[in-house]
Amino acid sequence: VWVEDHFFNFSKVKIPLSALGNISTFLAFLLTLRSNQGLARLDEARRLWSKVILNTREMSNLIVSFIYPVDKQLALMLGRHVAIFAWLLKSQLRSTKRDDVVDIVRAMLPNKQDADYVLSQRQKPAAVITRIRQVIAHLGKQHKLTTAEEIALDHTAHALSEVITSTGRIRASPIPTLYTSHTSRLLTFYLFCLPPALHLSGLDAIMTTLLTMVTGFAMMGLDELSHLFEQPYRVIPMYQMSKRSMLAVADCFTCQPPALSGQDEEISNHRSSNNDDESNNRKKHRLANRTQRELTTYWSKKDLSSVSDNLME
Repeated sequence: VWVEDHFFNFSKVKIPLSALGNISTFLAFLLTLRSNQGLARLDEARRLWSKVILNTREMSNLIVSFIYPVDKQLALMLGRHVAIFAWLLKSQLRSTKRDDVVDIVRAMLPNKQDADYVLSQRQKPAAVITRIRQVIAHLGKQHKLTTAEEIALDHTAHALSEVITSTGRIRASPIPTLYTSHTSRLLTFYLFCLPPALHLSGLDAIMTTLLTMVTGFAMMGLDELSHLFEQPYRVIPMYQMSKRSMLAVADCFTCQPPALSGQDEEISNHRSSNNDDESNNRKKHRLANRTQRELTTYWSKKDLSSVSDNLME
C-alpha cells in the first residue's frame, strides 16, 4: 500500500475485485485439484503399506502351516527373510543409509551367504521374494508340498511383489511439474494484485494488509500441503509399520494355536509308520547286499508258507 501511494497512481487504472474473483475461482479449482491428488496418493500409499503388514503375516502363517512341519530350518530361514521385507521396502522408498540396511540384514540373517545375496541386489525386497520362490520350488520337487500349498504360497509371494511395484510407481510418478508451476505462477499473480484491489475498494491500509496476509496464508499453506503429500512416503510412519510387520511375523512363529483333538494321535501314527517304513527299507537293503549263499541260508530258516505267491514270483 505504501508503494502504491508513493510510486504508482491508480486514479485512472483500477483493479476491480470482480476480475480477481474470476481469477480466484480458477486458482481455487487448481489448488483443490492438486490437494485432492496429493491426498489420493497419500491414501493409496497407506493402503499399500497396510497390505505389506497383511501379506507378510499371511506368508508367515503359510510358512508355519506348510513348510515348518516338513523342514524346520528352511521355514525359520524364510521367516527371517519375511521379517525384514518391510524394512527393505522402507529403505528403498526413503533412501535410507546403507549402514542401517546392512545392520538390519546382518542381524536378521546370520548366514553370511544369505545376507550377502540380499545386500548385493538392486531391489532388495525382490530378493526376499526370489528366495521364497526358490524354497517353494525346492520343496515342490521333493514332493513335500502339495499343489494347493504351492499355489497358496506363490499367490502370497505374488501379492508381496505387487506391493513393491505399486509403491515404486507412486514414488517414480509425481504430479507433473508443469501443473505445479502453473498453479504457483497464478497464485503469485493473484496475491500481488490483491492488495491494490482491496485498497482501491475503500478499505484502509490495516484491513488491506490483514486480509492479504490471511488470504496468502490460507492459499500458500494449501499449496505447501499439496507439495508435501505429493511424496507420501515422507509423511507415512514407515518405521512403526515396519516394526508392526516384524512383530506380526514373530507372532506367527511363536504364538501357535493348540493342537486339535486327534492331531497328536495322527502325528504319532505318522511317525510310527515312518519308522516302520525305515526299518523295512533297512531290512530290504540288508537283503539286497547279501550273497547268493547267504540268501539261500536266510530263506531256508524262514517259513516259506507265510510268503505270498507274488513275492515268490
